[in-house]
Amino acid sequence: MTWEDTGKVTEPDNRHRVNLGSAVDIPKGMHYRVKQNDKGQILLDPVVLVPAYEMWFHKNPKRVAEFKESVAQAEAGQLVSIDLGPDEDE
Repeated sequence: MTWEDTGKVTEPDNRHRVNLGSAVDIPKGMHYRVKQNDKGQILLDPVVLVPAYEMWFHKNPKRVAEFKESVAQAEAGQLVSIDLGPDEDE
């Protein structure tokens, strides 16, 4: 891991907020976990937020493995067609 100096110096406002301005490129909607070490250095670690109703999937390694296997099979063209009968609209 390398750190790159952005050349920007800033300070927290009276509500402890730090404005990064244009010093870094931040994708819209990105969230960060804030970490601080014993030297006072602060690290913003990008995280992806998962809705609570989807968390069961991410906490189940077996389901994640099955999903990854399914994706690999689809990418390899190993697809199966299933006739579910006529559409209700027909």
